[in-house]
Amino acid sequence: MSRIGTSSVVFVTLSGLFWGGWVVGSQTPQGQEALADAYEAYAAQQSAVNEDLFAPDALRALVCGENGPVAEGARPCLAVAAAGRLFIVDAGSGASSALSRRNVPLGHLEAVLLTGGDFTRGADLDELFVAYSRTDNALLPVYGPADAQRMVEGLNQAAGLDGATRGLQAWGPAPEPGRSVIVFEGDGLVVSAFTTQEDAFHGRVGYRFDYHGRSLVVAGDGRAEWASAAADADVVLHSAQTRSLAHLHQEGGATIAEVAAEARRANAGTVVLSSASSNSLAAAMQVREARAAGLNDVVAAREGMLLELPLANHEVNVRPL
Repeated sequence: MSRIGTSSVVFVTLSGLFWGGWVVGSQTPQGQEALADAYEAYAAQQSAVNEDLFAPDALRALVCGENGPVAEGARPCLAVAAAGRLFIVDAGSGASSALSRRNVPLGHLEAVLLTGGDFTRGADLDELFVAYSRTDNALLPVYGPADAQRMVEGLNQAAGLDGATRGLQAWGPAPEPGRSVIVFEGDGLVVSAFTTQEDAFHGRVGYRFDYHGRSLVVAGDGRAEWASAAADADVVLHSAQTRSLAHLHQEGGATIAEVAAEARRANAGTVVLSSASSNSLAAAMQVREARAAGLNDVVAAREGMLLELPLANHEVNVRPL
């Protein structure tokens, strides 16, 4: 058994025995101290293992929040790791704690990329900055449309930060419909922002990550007219609604059928429905509708799901972190 496998078994076993009241001496100071040491050792080992997220052998993405209709409590967040750097796409409520629970080291954080300027996508920006900042002059770049820049400026003012020497540093990539704009390039990684005619009107932006031949597109919850930006992408993450929910919410987002059509036109690989409900039955219905629309390689996102695109082959590995 691997090192992480052994530690996980120990952690789960000790936790189960403790909460079940069966650890001999667990109620004594010595027993409680031993259990605390086991928890600390597990956390330290898990943190060390999670450093492998930044190994240069793959492009990786961790689902750390759920997209979807605002009325259903959307809290979008995706953490993308490549070239030793971490990018967080959308910082919905609970993003910081979700990353902390999985011991994802924020010391690698390069920037936050917002697909929209609404508070739903930036609710945890202040918490992320607190977790990220280690020095008095810490600056955290935040990319997004014009509304996102105004939101960032407001958060800086509320916290007494200037956004120039310390705080959240607002950047607006402002891509034109059909023309991507590079927001980061280095060590074989290229991150670009894109939009469509309708998404530009509504202040929505998507992002593409290209790393040594592997590619991942985060299309947000736009109108799914992104075929050129997602051409031949290995993975596309997109928020999409079933037909029934689209009629119910009428928020202007894409339907699963529209996403399926664009994915086929873009020759995209795996499609991840980032708006999949936490309800397993509802998620299964979304996947079934996507397959009925012609998507065979489709999965429903879950918080804690890790997508791994190895550089050595063309596989897309999906597993929990």
